[in-house]
Amino acid sequence: MGVLNSLSRRAVLAGQAALAGLAALPGAAMARTGSAAQVTEGVAPVVAKAPRWHDATAEELASLVGERFRVSTKAHGDVVLKLVALEQGASGPARPGDLARRESVTALFDSPDAGPLVADGDGLHRVWHPRMGAADLYMTAVPRRHGGADIAIVLN
Repeated sequence: MGVLNSLSRRAVLAGQAALAGLAALPGAAMARTGSAAQVTEGVAPVVAKAPRWHDATAEELASLVGERFRVSTKAHGDVVLKLVALEQGASGPARPGDLARRESVTALFDSPDAGPLVADGDGLHRVWHPRMGAADLYMTAVPRRHGGADIAIVLN
């Protein structure tokens, strides 16, 4: 029985050390939910999972609506766009099973600085966000009903 008790204690200590190491990572502080006052002693803080470009759903990306993304273009340098809307695509049963994403998501961006991207029409650009990191994504201009255009990224 003494061996089982010491193994259990070692497992608990190892788990606590692993959680403490995760809490010390740079991105973990930004992703925590709740205030420091709500964390009780001996209980690890809850860390929210950051969405990833290759498989995030519209629901997972919803927390990013209103945030700014940096788009790097060869012709125009860096442009800042604000995520204004998400549209979930209904792929249905015909969706190929080997795709990482469970559904199609269209992200719509707007910005006073979007003019050069709208004029270019479409193209592959590097998109960066502090929580999601960077990805090379295909962007296209989508005309609005009442003039102007949004920039759309279809995450399929």
